[in-house]
Amino acid sequence: MPPGLPGARSRNEAFSDYLAAAVSRLAEVCGPAVEQARFRMTMIPEDLENRLELVRAWGTELVDDPTGSTRRDAQGTAVITIHRRPLEARCPAPSLLPDLVYGAVVEQWAELTGVAPEAVDPDFHW
Repeated sequence: MPPGLPGARSRNEAFSDYLAAAVSRLAEVCGPAVEQARFRMTMIPEDLENRLELVRAWGTELVDDPTGSTRRDAQGTAVITIHRRPLEARCPAPSLLPDLVYGAVVEQWAELTGVAPEAVDPDFHW
């Protein structure tokens, strides 16, 4: 497919665009505080093996959703990581993926700030 056409973009590039759009949308809702955090994506959670062991031992209800994670780096900067493959796997249609990415970003921001996702964005729905 010729460069420049939507089909010429890799899934990784498209997901990166969805994440950038989700962060921009979050900044519109939450203001400049969003710029203090770093957002990144990974293919799968870094601790996937540990999560699978927990699922085997305790069941899916007691294990955190693997769509994203939040931590602070050595400098204290908030780092929000969104995991691409778990979101793609739960997405019923490709056209819904940008909304799922935004939902994951809202959930991680809510966790970081200690509020409910609905308080971050009243239009939030997962």
